[in-house]
Amino acid sequence: MSDCEITSVLPSKLRTYAKKNRIPLSATFELTPFCNFTCPMCYIRLTKEQAEKHGKMLSADEWLDVALQARSMGTLYVTLTGGEPLLRPDFWEIYSKLNEFGFLISIMSNGSLVDENAIEKFRKYGMPYQFKLTLYGASNKTYERVCGVADGFTRISNAVKLLKDSKVPLMLTATVVRENADDLQKMYEVAREWNVPFQHSISVVKSARGAKNSVKKSRFTFDEFIDELTLEKLEKNKFPPLDSPFAWCANYGNSFWMTWNGYMQLCAFMNGPYTTLENGLESAWEKLNIKLDSLKSPYECADCKYAEFCQRCPGTLCAESGDSEKTSKEFCKIAERLYAAYQKLIKEE
Repeated sequence: MSDCEITSVLPSKLRTYAKKNRIPLSATFELTPFCNFTCPMCYIRLTKEQAEKHGKMLSADEWLDVALQARSMGTLYVTLTGGEPLLRPDFWEIYSKLNEFGFLISIMSNGSLVDENAIEKFRKYGMPYQFKLTLYGASNKTYERVCGVADGFTRISNAVKLLKDSKVPLMLTATVVRENADDLQKMYEVAREWNVPFQHSISVVKSARGAKNSVKKSRFTFDEFIDELTLEKLEKNKFPPLDSPFAWCANYGNSFWMTWNGYMQLCAFMNGPYTTLENGLESAWEKLNIKLDSLKSPYECADCKYAEFCQRCPGTLCAESGDSEKTSKEFCKIAERLYAAYQKLIKEE
């Protein structure tokens, strides 16, 4: 699950109030760029050598200082992610203090490090508001192919049982790529067997901030699912005219993403503009919003007849083209084909 999906499930009235008053209601703390899985589509995972070129990880004390500043500014929801957040040796120190501070904490994890010890820690320090576990397949064979771990599904199955038995609010998410697509139906089946909510996405974006992924190899092309479109599906996915690049952005003005090395940005994908913690979190928040307010949609989008079928998210544009004010040829191509499919289906009605 992406951070925009996280923000979208927050109480709408609270989110509307926060956005109107520029209150950072929610924050995502990217605790580490490291992960014990090696998924080919990952946009953030770094090796130790790669990470050293991009700064150092914030310490536990630095994260807790950020958290206290955020709380004073009105932050209520905090999501802990990575990489794999539970890999940090000081994860439980950070988690326990955040609970003491009164945050509603969500954890985004691959689940592989959830064992009896982790459950005991949750019992000791308090259960998370939600645990979002990413599912990569429905067999050990698929986990080995996608994640590079031999017993991944066995470990995740055990993690799900432990979390459910402990009454931890649990949600399953999945990114469907070529390497695990054959398991999608089975993933839904196991989610039903476990009685856990599950949702999937086929969205795969280019890597950010020094990471390197195999987007072209892993993600599906638009042509591979165009025949499955119906008029009803297209109607539901039409986008209204935008009066700003962030008109339908759930994060804009009420949420921030703090990277593992101390940069504040809007979301996981939008690695520019960003601000630093040099003058404190409140200053970083104010400067970030000023920078975001100044952004404009790509000039090509101004009078585009395909606009209502274009998912021109500034964050994704930034990841795809390197600049949120530049369009992506792939975005334009998809929007044009969606428009053509829509017109064809209307004529057939």
